[in-house]
Amino acid sequence: MVVMRQIQTNFSSGELDPLMRFRSDTGAYQNGAARLRNVALLNTGGVTRRPGTTYLAALPARSRLISFDFDENERYIFALSNNRLTVYDTDGVLIANITSGATWTTNELFSLTYAQVADTMILAHQSWAPKVIKRTSASTFTITDFAFDQSVNQDFTYQPYFKFADDAVTLACSGTTGSVTVTASAPSFTSDYVGLRLRWQDVEIAITGYTNSTTLTGTIRGTLKAEYDIDPFRSTISSTTVEVTHVLHGFATGASVVITGANAVGGIPATELNATHTVTVIDDNHYNITVTTPATESIDGGGPSVFYTSSTTATRTWYEPVFATPNGWPAAVAFHDGRLWFGGTTAQPDGLYGSTINQYFNFDVGDGLDNQAVQVSIGSEDISNVQHIVSNRDLQIFTATGEFIAPRSNAQVLTPANTRVLRQTPYGCSQVTPIPFDGGTLFVQNSGKGVREFIYADAENSYASTDLSLLASHLIVNPRDLAVLYGSASRNEQYAGVVNSDGTLAVFHSARAEQLAGWTLWSMDDATFDSICAVNNAMYASVLRDGVYSLERFAADDSLALDSSSTYTSVSPTDTWTVASRFNNQEVFVYGDGEYLGPYTVNGSSSLVIDSEHTEIIIGYDYTIEIKTLPANVMLPSGSMIGLPKRINRVFLGLDSTLGVSVQGNRLILRGVTDDFSQPLTPFTGMQDFYLLGYNKEAQITIAQSEPLAMRVLGMNMEVAF
Repeated sequence: MVVMRQIQTNFSSGELDPLMRFRSDTGAYQNGAARLRNVALLNTGGVTRRPGTTYLAALPARSRLISFDFDENERYIFALSNNRLTVYDTDGVLIANITSGATWTTNELFSLTYAQVADTMILAHQSWAPKVIKRTSASTFTITDFAFDQSVNQDFTYQPYFKFADDAVTLACSGTTGSVTVTASAPSFTSDYVGLRLRWQDVEIAITGYTNSTTLTGTIRGTLKAEYDIDPFRSTISSTTVEVTHVLHGFATGASVVITGANAVGGIPATELNATHTVTVIDDNHYNITVTTPATESIDGGGPSVFYTSSTTATRTWYEPVFATPNGWPAAVAFHDGRLWFGGTTAQPDGLYGSTINQYFNFDVGDGLDNQAVQVSIGSEDISNVQHIVSNRDLQIFTATGEFIAPRSNAQVLTPANTRVLRQTPYGCSQVTPIPFDGGTLFVQNSGKGVREFIYADAENSYASTDLSLLASHLIVNPRDLAVLYGSASRNEQYAGVVNSDGTLAVFHSARAEQLAGWTLWSMDDATFDSICAVNNAMYASVLRDGVYSLERFAADDSLALDSSSTYTSVSPTDTWTVASRFNNQEVFVYGDGEYLGPYTVNGSSSLVIDSEHTEIIIGYDYTIEIKTLPANVMLPSGSMIGLPKRINRVFLGLDSTLGVSVQGNRLILRGVTDDFSQPLTPFTGMQDFYLLGYNKEAQITIAQSEPLAMRVLGMNMEVAF
């Protein structure tokens, strides 16, 4: 019999896909495992029992959890449920319960997007107008529809406009002021246009009534006039005919136009230009007017501010609101470079809109100055429906068909002049909100079977979308939520949690500087995870147990070994406790004054009787722990022993601060016959060996726990015989 030793110094590669079980040639195989369930990877390479959870509050219904950070002293958890916003503090104390303005439904919870700055959060979804959640005091919040800024006299709305009708469709008004009939040359309207504003050139018309698909009634906000481009007139020597440049004017020969603000041109007095004229159309962009005085020279002129007014004008230059019921609402929202960004409406799925700098409710493009609003489209050859916008190194745009960026130009902020959208990778993003993590941005691929990292690659001077779940794709099951924890109050490990559709939680650990990356899977016995969020240095979850949703907080470390736990205290020691009714007729696991006491059953009257008296108890539910190694890989001069019978004689387990663990069903004994059993267990740190029997072709080791106790495995050494 030959005996060899195989050392597994760490588990930093995490749980590997079962399809990797024959890839013993890879580094991931050497540092990975066949199963890592309900354990957390450590920066040092070991694993620890995952943190348990503390029960905080009953949620009103199925909820999506979102963090709201006002400042370091005021942080909140938003629980969005059907037509409701419930606000909790970080200890689960109810702060506010709001229904007014909360128009979202349960089916929309995990497809809405959000962005926050200071005391304001914006929610976006294609089904409804963006919502503004405003913190007005430490305990009060309001929900209102997003409203664009307006001019002082409310004649001008600072919102994005676009012409959705065909370019040839014209719009005419029955007058130049007051109440008018608005007529389109082709069907363009529905009753949803009532209450909106159309823009005729630069003048807004508030729509007050719907007649049919071509006819509306409205009120002109101001006077129906528009400005020509600079120097729109061209005179011809000795001629009384003046050519007017007016791009896409929409006039017909015989239309009447009133011109104001013109300067003299080529010897023609300004008073003759600033008058009422009948036009003769030359083409779509030019027409002639006639004056009395012949021109003394051929020249372009007229000045910088020449206006025209016409009650018979049927102009092609008219626009609709981009964000409105007829055209859809933005699907994505983010704050970046001092602007509020929206993207992805139904009518413009690849549209991207940025506000005026530091004026988040002003989207007027104006004259395209650097501080004014930005309005662009992705312009990809396929339809790129914007799903999410993320502020990171650059403005990142995630669509259903690919990943894009709007890069800064020479490290400058984005402006109307330099904003351009560049395609980077072709994978496409799901409706799960991407989140910055460890220098990149995590996103769930549109297929729902992979988690990728969108990260800048210096060597290529572009972004890549690395498949982080490539070696553990079996742990990703149609995710619906994603959150990132950048260390806790006790440890500095950073984790990304992915809530799967089956109620499990795939947890990714990364330490880029040390080239550590791996996945584990967390689950609850008889309960499921539904949503998660991170608030400062704590992770929170919405948990479904026995048909009821609850808000629970993960412990900062492995010191809490129970799920859905609650703590009860008594002035004097007692063995009889009244606990929450949610524990009725349930088996719970009990700690008394810090010592594990074992399982007990709560009766139907919320009474719990234990075998000893204590002043404080913690009760909750256990969860199953499993660490299973990959098949032992022993290399002989003749080749690998994978697939051949072999026996693991002995396992040396490196443990730290451990109270309970078993190897192949053999439990670690922490007490000797001479120990004082009235004293709490002392955690074990050091090397512990286990002797095993039996040959097996796979030769795998299973490490588990039969009780909810602290466990931390640093590494192992196996003695393999064959």
